[in-house]
Amino acid sequence: MVPHGAAARYLLRTEIVTALREGGATPVALVPNPNEGYLRRELEEQGIVVEKLEASDVPIGVLQTVFAYVRQSVLGRSAHVETLRSRHANARRGLARSKPLTARALDVAIRLLRRSRLMRRSLLRLEEVLQRPRAHRQLFRRYQPALVVTTSPGWFLADALLLREARREKVRTAALVLGWDNPTSKGYLGARPDVVVAWSEGMARQLVENHDLDPKRIVVGGAPQLDLYARPTELPARDEIFAELGLDPARRLVLFACRSPSSYGHNVTVAGVLADAMDGGRLAAPVQVVVRPHPINLRSDHRLPLLEYAEMSERHENLVIDVPAVSSERLSCDVPSADYRRLAGLIAHCDVLVNAFSTTTLEAFLLDKPVVLVSDEAHRAAGLADASLEGRPFHLDTHMQSSLGAARVARSFDELIAHVNTYLEDPTLDADARRRLIAAEGGPLDGRRGLHIGRYLVAQLAAAGERSEAPVPSGRARARHVALDDGSRQEATP
Repeated sequence: MVPHGAAARYLLRTEIVTALREGGATPVALVPNPNEGYLRRELEEQGIVVEKLEASDVPIGVLQTVFAYVRQSVLGRSAHVETLRSRHANARRGLARSKPLTARALDVAIRLLRRSRLMRRSLLRLEEVLQRPRAHRQLFRRYQPALVVTTSPGWFLADALLLREARREKVRTAALVLGWDNPTSKGYLGARPDVVVAWSEGMARQLVENHDLDPKRIVVGGAPQLDLYARPTELPARDEIFAELGLDPARRLVLFACRSPSSYGHNVTVAGVLADAMDGGRLAAPVQVVVRPHPINLRSDHRLPLLEYAEMSERHENLVIDVPAVSSERLSCDVPSADYRRLAGLIAHCDVLVNAFSTTTLEAFLLDKPVVLVSDEAHRAAGLADASLEGRPFHLDTHMQSSLGAARVARSFDELIAHVNTYLEDPTLDADARRRLIAAEGGPLDGRRGLHIGRYLVAQLAAAGERSEAPVPSGRARARHVALDDGSRQEATP
């Protein structure tokens, strides 16, 4: 199932598809935009059947809204997860103004659920019974699938609905974790797949502790969307990237990868600080700045103007705005493979990456590039209003805590420039910490994670004839690993 562009990148534009086809499987992609020519052509050339994802159009009623609100505020260890606590506090303020009695009642339920594994599992079971529309009944009948694959265990509504529907149809399920932050920032899962593929051992522990999953249901497979970064010889050459964007090969490169504007409202401000420092001679070497807006800027329900970036580029000769080539109105944030390749090339050939605590941190670390993280404290130190739509301290997000020793954190705009200069003068600083973080958070990194996960899914197809509550047999209480070999084995015990 592919409800958005990030899922398309993970499932459709990695070697997962290659492995499925080699294993004799016929992939059927459920997408919200089956009639858009660019996607249909791309997928049909790979032997992928394209069908409509009906779950994305299922109306959300009051009951589903309540379930979602509660689950998004609860984890098994949510009292210690700052991301959820701050997000719930913001959501509660709005609810308390409009429905104070409802807010208090839900507060009681959330406190109880945070303390009780039994209550969390019971709540999920109740939701599964009450909210399981059969939106894809005809597709299940037509294709009789042996395996349903999603990119979350129900953190997103469409995933939850399809996983529940598959269980009702007695079809085996696998959830591949899409994002680095998902197990700690999205709230409690919305379904219980037969197997979940985590990035790393650390993420596997989060799934057990936060989502009450049986370790026997979890395998460690890495992150296929990072495969490109683990094969640096296949990335675009510096001359190619610089020529494509009109960059000066004599200047060093500072890349600013913007955060989603839904969680950070000062991307333009940070870009301006870097550009002014560049033109004002405050940086340690002659540089150029490339600003990469987040694809969500172009999503139909955001449609944020890029005029400020364009005007800034006109004022600063060595500032380039690299706007992602978003392909679809319906498949949100869908960026073609060539665009991801250009981003990878920019990261590979930049001298310093600046971001506001995003996953591009891992991508840079894979290429041993230094990173400066802009804290939301920086705009407050400058006296700027909080323009974040979430209004939460993202520098305290659980998944980013391990980055703090491997990257420099800018808590003011002066610190931002100072840290960029530190790395321009010595890019080897913090290199050991970068390598340690990648080893801990990235999972297996052989550059062929898509291929191995695809082969693992083929093995799940072979097991689909006998549905089991513990589909990954193991006598151990640890997650197993998807094999690192040539595919002759499908699993290997750590």
